[in-house]
Amino acid sequence: MAQGNIKVIETRSNKIVPLPVTPGTSLLAKNPFQFLNELNIDRLCMPACETPEVIVCDHLLTLQLSPQHLFETWEEGQLKQIHKGVGSVTLAPSGFRFWGRWDKDVEILVLTLKPAVIARCAIELHDINQTELVRCTGRLDSQIWHLGLALEAELKEENPNGQYFWESLTNAIALRVLKQYSAFEPKIQHYSGGLSPYQLKRTIEYISDNLNLDLSLNVLAAMLGMSPYYFERLFKQSVGRTPHQYILHCRIERAKQLLQDNELSIGEIACQVGCKNHSHFSKLFRKLTGMSPKTYRNQF
Repeated sequence: MAQGNIKVIETRSNKIVPLPVTPGTSLLAKNPFQFLNELNIDRLCMPACETPEVIVCDHLLTLQLSPQHLFETWEEGQLKQIHKGVGSVTLAPSGFRFWGRWDKDVEILVLTLKPAVIARCAIELHDINQTELVRCTGRLDSQIWHLGLALEAELKEENPNGQYFWESLTNAIALRVLKQYSAFEPKIQHYSGGLSPYQLKRTIEYISDNLNLDLSLNVLAAMLGMSPYYFERLFKQSVGRTPHQYILHCRIERAKQLLQDNELSIGEIACQVGCKNHSHFSKLFRKLTGMSPKTYRNQF
């Protein structure tokens, strides 16, 4: 039995130990923006086994990828039998204590959320005290499911959409968890009317001047002195697109201008519009225009 990346506290020894995984399992590394230290993701195989009683260190969201199986758990003084299947989502909040066993090998996707990201999300929603999460087992949550698979796909492709996309998905997952799995219903303030003319002008100018960079949601929001949650919503009210969609649109429009100049290679243009490489740029260009960069260039 191999050792995984996800750590828990074994109650008998009071030591931090890794979850067991099937030998040879391919584990996804921590996200490339490790300085954020908010969300990690692992796809792993868990052998049929019984675990000792453990305490969860961080918030663990488990997405079930395997066919239905029986999961038995002893928690809060009760033995529970739960049938889990593809698409079910389980939340074990930080500090949760349980013992468990399952009757067959299973494949799961585990999102490890630091308690700090939930606390930050609560602050952004102006509800600083509502950070306590409740245990949930085997629930169908299509939003968490699709967000988790989107994160995995982004990692598999070596993060072609960059830092902004990762931050946006992280915030979306944290917000969903706080809304659906909080011990108390969060009080969310709603704003309408979009960004002020000055805020919108400053944001658009910043994006235009920095298209070659790996733009950050958190930086854009902080520049206007607001949370990422409200920045994304107010920007969309003003522009009709999410900031991520707008950034992609600007990159393609800038690329169209540059492609009319034969002095630059397609690889050089990819760098100038903030794409990681030639391949990602070509895929994005084709997706948004219906043709390859080369075909577009040949028109001129």
